[in-house]
Amino acid sequence: MHEMSIAMNIINIACKEAEKDGASSISKIELDVGKLSGVMIDSLNFCYDAVCKGTMAENSTLSINEIPALARCKNCQHSFEIDAFMALCPMCESYEIDILQGRELKLKAVSVNE
Repeated sequence: MHEMSIAMNIINIACKEAEKDGASSISKIELDVGKLSGVMIDSLNFCYDAVCKGTMAENSTLSINEIPALARCKNCQHSFEIDAFMALCPMCESYEIDILQGRELKLKAVSVNE
């Protein structure tokens, strides 16, 4: 389960940043997770709760913004939402696409208590 290592890294990064700012604790961590990132959000939430124990983020909440996956057809330039890396353009039925978004895994914000 790679969500455990992701959760550990998120907590490590957030705690280091909070310490730099002189915070006493972390109240909320906000992430952007792309639909094609390979991250299982339910598993990440479960792991987050376990990893937070004994850290500055122990009583924090995790807010996850799921970013939809969007692609653009290389042939007809049509943009559309996709569910997988291999997708068919609904306009011209080409498989030649550029993925525009949906692979993100980004720590967006850390809210702290002074």
